[in-house]
Amino acid sequence: MVKGRLTYKGAVQTWECDSNRHMNVMYYINKFEHAGRNCGNEFGLKRDFLESNNYGIAVVEQNIQYKREVFEDDLIYVTSKSKGHTNKVMNFEHSMYNSETDQLSAVMDIKLVIFDMKLRKAVPLPEFVKSNIKSDLES
Repeated sequence: MVKGRLTYKGAVQTWECDSNRHMNVMYYINKFEHAGRNCGNEFGLKRDFLESNNYGIAVVEQNIQYKREVFEDDLIYVTSKSKGHTNKVMNFEHSMYNSETDQLSAVMDIKLVIFDMKLRKAVPLPEFVKSNIKSDLES
């Protein structure tokens, strides 16, 4: 059974593949980015909240483990789950699967901050984000 929220579904396009005929690393990151946007939205980091506070979201660390290749026309999905937080840093895990086989293809561990766009500095996480992360960890 796959744990986490479904945050992305799609297909591997021809132009996303490299000379080895599998999806190029930059497109793994792209798919995880799409999942991350949906994940942030699910945890309350909606565009209205960010824009009204002049906030942005920045990745401060990421680690990708490639488990199995994905190829042109493969259908894939990504699930996301929280791994915790500090006062300013959120930690999530995105897992990419082949939709037809349910085999794990890649895992990204990512750390993000909310930052003030004018000051260009991380801000403390809002209480509602901390609460949503805590709820996700408990489920």
